[in-house]
Amino acid sequence: MASREKRLSSEIADLAAVINTAACDVNRWSDVARAVQDFIPGSKILFQVVEEESTAVHQVVHSGFNNKTIQAYGDYYWKVNPWTKGANEMHMSSFKSSSDLYPEKLLWQTEFFTDFVDHERECDAATALKFAAHKERYALLAVHHDFRHHQQMHARGKALLQTLVPALRSALEVNRLTNPTFHLSGGRGLIDQLVDPAIVLDPDCRLLASNAPANKLLADARVLRVKARDIVEMRNVQASAAFARLVRDSCAILQDRARPNDLIVNARSGSYTVTCVPMAIDQTNALPAGLLSIFAPRTVAMVIVRPHAPEDRSALIGELRLHFGLTKAEVSLILEFERGGTLSEIAERVGVSRSTIQTHLKAIFAKTGTTRQRDVVTLVTRHRALRKQFFLEDS
Repeated sequence: MASREKRLSSEIADLAAVINTAACDVNRWSDVARAVQDFIPGSKILFQVVEEESTAVHQVVHSGFNNKTIQAYGDYYWKVNPWTKGANEMHMSSFKSSSDLYPEKLLWQTEFFTDFVDHERECDAATALKFAAHKERYALLAVHHDFRHHQQMHARGKALLQTLVPALRSALEVNRLTNPTFHLSGGRGLIDQLVDPAIVLDPDCRLLASNAPANKLLADARVLRVKARDIVEMRNVQASAAFARLVRDSCAILQDRARPNDLIVNARSGSYTVTCVPMAIDQTNALPAGLLSIFAPRTVAMVIVRPHAPEDRSALIGELRLHFGLTKAEVSLILEFERGGTLSEIAERVGVSRSTIQTHLKAIFAKTGTTRQRDVVTLVTRHRALRKQFFLEDS
């Protein structure tokens, strides 16, 4: 008995070692399938990633099955697989026999059995293990065997595999963490070929990639800057909040929704248009060898910063004049307030006397319902926020 337990312990350790190898190399999941098959003689092994909503099969890794059988399954028979509904309802890390997933007598009458399973031979029963999930997708290990030995094979498969559930789940997570994050048709070349600054952000505004012009813009930090945990933000609190919403909305965009409007930011270095474009990145570059398709391709945002046309500033002046009944000189003075400085410094910049500035300021207070210079700036900042235009102050 002791010798048998020692041998079993050694076999489990060997299988765990193969799983650890697959954790470091997603292409080695086929080795895991073969090792499980060797571990349970008389079995055929199928790893698959299933999407609950559509019950689509995104990935299959197998051992013991005919390649034509797997091809036929991927082409059609997964759609009529009567075991899928029961698998969808399984709890995580739980085992179920095929008879629990779907009654045998009903199975034998299905197209799935008569035209598919029965042709493969000795795989008309199975032990199913749901060992990992991510959002609407889950990874399933099915140990197929001859129905005539179903009870014994189910008991053996469940007893041997339940100790390996944590290792299987951890291996998939390591696959995700060690796989390069940014895989896009064209790769880095897409953003590197852009003349304008371009950065790629996740929904939390975390920096994933940037081209050379963007690196200069981020280093300058007058428009965009990188904070802790690689989070990209703007200098102005309201502008930064609008920027975060723009990125988040772009990442959540659906095919039937319009792309969010651009932001317009004004800094001392110039005016800029910030455009955000959604992109799906692929985390399954190792297909068809691994099980990475459990991690659905996610959408990120490509942010492009372009010089803003000067006539838009004139449009802003026109809007402010119309909204508050201001003169052109008064609006121009408000925009100077945003740049900062004392009344004397502002007067020197615009080339008028300090008393003229004071006269304009009194008129501005009366028309906008404000009493302080800072209140005027805040009022205009809020007006800009409505049209997604911001002035970024230097710190």
